[in-house]
Amino acid sequence: MASAALLVLLLGCFSSVTLGANILYVNTVASPSHFGWNRALMYELASRGHNLTVFGVDSEPNPPPNVTFIVMEDVYKTLYSDPNMHTDFLEMSKISPFSMTLLFNEFVVGVCEIVLKTEGAKRLQSYPPDFGFDLIIHDYLSGPCLAALAHHRFGKPPVVAVTAYHGLSTTLSITGAYQYSALVPNHAYDATEDMSYTQRFINLLVNLEEELLQRYSMIPGSNRLLRTIDPTLPDVAEFNANTKLVLLNANPIIQYTEPFMPNVIPVGGLQIIKPKPLPADLAQLLERAGPAGVILFSLGTNVRSDSLGEARILAIIGAMEALPEYTFLWKFETETLPRKLPANVHVRKWLPQNDLLAQPAVRLFITHSGLLSTQEAIWHGVPVIGFPVFADQFKNINYCMARGVGRRLSIEHLNQQELIDTIREVMTNESYRTNIKRMSSLFRDQPEHPLDRAVWWIEWVLRHPDSTELLTHGSRLNWFVKYSYDVLIPLFAAIALVCHGLFFLVRRLLCRRTVRKASGKQKRS
Repeated sequence: MASAALLVLLLGCFSSVTLGANILYVNTVASPSHFGWNRALMYELASRGHNLTVFGVDSEPNPPPNVTFIVMEDVYKTLYSDPNMHTDFLEMSKISPFSMTLLFNEFVVGVCEIVLKTEGAKRLQSYPPDFGFDLIIHDYLSGPCLAALAHHRFGKPPVVAVTAYHGLSTTLSITGAYQYSALVPNHAYDATEDMSYTQRFINLLVNLEEELLQRYSMIPGSNRLLRTIDPTLPDVAEFNANTKLVLLNANPIIQYTEPFMPNVIPVGGLQIIKPKPLPADLAQLLERAGPAGVILFSLGTNVRSDSLGEARILAIIGAMEALPEYTFLWKFETETLPRKLPANVHVRKWLPQNDLLAQPAVRLFITHSGLLSTQEAIWHGVPVIGFPVFADQFKNINYCMARGVGRRLSIEHLNQQELIDTIREVMTNESYRTNIKRMSSLFRDQPEHPLDRAVWWIEWVLRHPDSTELLTHGSRLNWFVKYSYDVLIPLFAAIALVCHGLFFLVRRLLCRRTVRKASGKQKRS
């Protein structure tokens, strides 16, 4: 009898651990790279037996059977046809960090407005309120928007916020994170860790702008849009403050270090999966490459190589031609080129970047310095040359330069000879490869893969849906109170008044003494 009871107990425990949850996954960030990062997490959750309903701007034709994609249609088309949205990424490289922060805020609210008008968003409203979602996961970089609407509609299930981005300050409204303006540059500011006084002053103002925009523009803007759909929706600030966890694509080995709140879990490199075998043509190309090695050239998904302009494209081809000892693999999105390619240059409209970087023959990565690309290069131990264009790309390549694993060039002012010299330096100076191998070793040396860590914490929330122990009070504090301005301003005012009083008193005493001396001289005379 006792053994039978024990068997029932064990079976009950086993089923409670493996029972799949119904997860609503919201990913309205209009970025193919963000989708790739989120897809890795979605499919891993699906492989653990969870059922996912994914509302997003991207989808895949053959997902696992327990993953259902519901597409927010035409978001990319609407977004990039809007004249108010900045989509010229080369022009964006010239704007100030203040403008970049403002642009990010406008982007979040703008995407929310577009998404709410889609048929996909209307389908979410057609689900019965008691549908039974056990958890909501959302990429918060597109703001609360659809996730806050779903959270209210489906009875406030626990929420996990995730993002393929690494800027801790983007979690301000969720976790109440503290801005360490003297410690680390803002994710939108092109500066290094060793900031001058002027840079620290600018960084403080950029951080303040970001916090004020989140609190007084993004949240009210989201409230206004969402309440046109559901007037009973609570303030989205409450939705943010009740977020159980934030899975941030960060890792202290590969970026400037800063303190995290306890409910921020770093999962940097989550998207880096075991490399797959290369397509036959690429495998043969790498086999035929000379002993000097292969150089991979890719500017990501937003900055297309075919949009660089004829002068820049010719300069790049000229630099490649001047280095015949190296084989170049170039992600170039069209078949139209301004001149015939040299024999050592091979172009493809798409390249399996992670799989290629894992190959020993690939010895250099020329990149736009996007976060996912930078992480993959460090993970696989490949030095980089960065052409940063916007947002955090400057910060990523600045960090690589500080660690001696890469060099930075300007895509706007691309110079053929400078590119030739920089490639030769990185390829022939062994310090770059030594430093990147060390960073790769440190990055990989973790108790578990970042993807496994992400899934473990998501399932932790499922096991403890009512837990509030990791939440911080900072998300509910006014920014003026959080940074102790309400204490510091009266304190400095009191010090100033005391100093003024002392100055006034000393001046009066000196004046009396002077008057007495003068009267004494008059009496003697």
